[in-house]
Amino acid sequence: MKRLHVFVLLLLTFLLMYQIGLADNLTFEDYLYTVLENDKIEIVRYTGEAESLIIPKTMDGYDVISIGTNAFSRNETLKEVVIPEAVTAIGNYAFAECTNIQSVSLPEGLGSLGDLVFQGDVKLQNIILPDGIVHIGINPFDRCDSLTEIVFSGDNPYYFTEEGVLFDRRNTTLTAYPAGKTDTEYVIPEWVTEIALAAFSENNYLKEITIQDAVAVMNGNPFCGCLSLTKINISLFNRMFEMHSGALYNTHELELIAYLWGSDADSYTVQRGTRSIGQESFYKHAELKKINLPQTVVTIKDAAFAESGLTSINIPDSVISLGNNTFSGCPDLKNVTLPSGLTWLGRYVFSECTALKSISYPKGLDSIGEGAFYQCTSLSELKFPENLHFIGDFAFMECSGLTSVEFPDQLYSIGRGAFYGIEDLTAILTPGTLAEDWAIQNEIRYKRKNVTYMDDTFI
Repeated sequence: MKRLHVFVLLLLTFLLMYQIGLADNLTFEDYLYTVLENDKIEIVRYTGEAESLIIPKTMDGYDVISIGTNAFSRNETLKEVVIPEAVTAIGNYAFAECTNIQSVSLPEGLGSLGDLVFQGDVKLQNIILPDGIVHIGINPFDRCDSLTEIVFSGDNPYYFTEEGVLFDRRNTTLTAYPAGKTDTEYVIPEWVTEIALAAFSENNYLKEITIQDAVAVMNGNPFCGCLSLTKINISLFNRMFEMHSGALYNTHELELIAYLWGSDADSYTVQRGTRSIGQESFYKHAELKKINLPQTVVTIKDAAFAESGLTSINIPDSVISLGNNTFSGCPDLKNVTLPSGLTWLGRYVFSECTALKSISYPKGLDSIGEGAFYQCTSLSELKFPENLHFIGDFAFMECSGLTSVEFPDQLYSIGRGAFYGIEDLTAILTPGTLAEDWAIQNEIRYKRKNVTYMDDTFI
């Protein structure tokens, strides 16, 4: 499962390298690093091609104590990694998408393991968690297809495993169910009160899960990408959740949590009274072409429809919030009408919707988030509403089909690389506005009302 996301890893890599280029980082062999306030080192990026790697304990006389966000991500040569004993923290996505990595040796002094650290490491088989670890983020082993069990080196006061499944003692939470565990049925232990986001993510063996009485909290869709899961049983005494027409609902929060696999239907009508479409609830449902949303829906959360088969969607005017990555990676989505009360668009909300041809913006839209329309290559013309004030970084990056954009007069900010990778763009604008300054600085052809300018020459 892609997250953050759902979540756009190539764009994240671009942003990471952009930030590295700006930062005053230091180099040691194949590493970029930064010196922390305590004169210790955090590894920022590894650029080498080793298959078996022992990360050095020191660099230029400084002790290595941290591995930063994305530091080793998308490295396709690594097979084995040994992390030095002094390392106490490993950041989010640090080894994500290292598709050949098979074994990682974690230090006993490790205290914090971030979100989705090993996400997409499909060959990872061997890993032992240290008994002193105190923080584990969102399922670090998401999409680790070869990992059949999670184990500890000893007794951990905060976490434990049972039948290879990871639990948090403090919150009685089911944190991670291995993607490679081959059981077809699973009964959640009766003492579990919470199921973490992505806990069962992309386990393709499970067909049936039983939720018992005590479960009261689900953080987003715990079952996203579980392609064989067709049945969820809910205890008679659990009043928090119910199944309705193949979808799991939180009856207390009036939220649709997860739409299950097993139906060939190409459309789905959300239950009346639903106020929220949960995080990743329809993620990766390629068979779904149409979703009918009731007028009661107020919030659509992160990646709710990411990588689905939607071709078009009318979002009801009751909706006031679209989360990050809401429709990212929907290759067949062509037309979208945004609700009239929407004031901002989240990050990467329509990224990689390559068939998107038209979008109707509401009059009150104030801001467009970072990467919101990244690689929407079928967009050709845009006319922003007059109340738009902010266009985020990389918002329309690589929208290669764009030829014309009409900017509002009151625009306050156009982010870095907002229209990067577009060769034949004409900006339509009012003289003396920020848009005109931006066009001149970036050598963008522009049209002022009845006169067109390019390279200071009348056309």
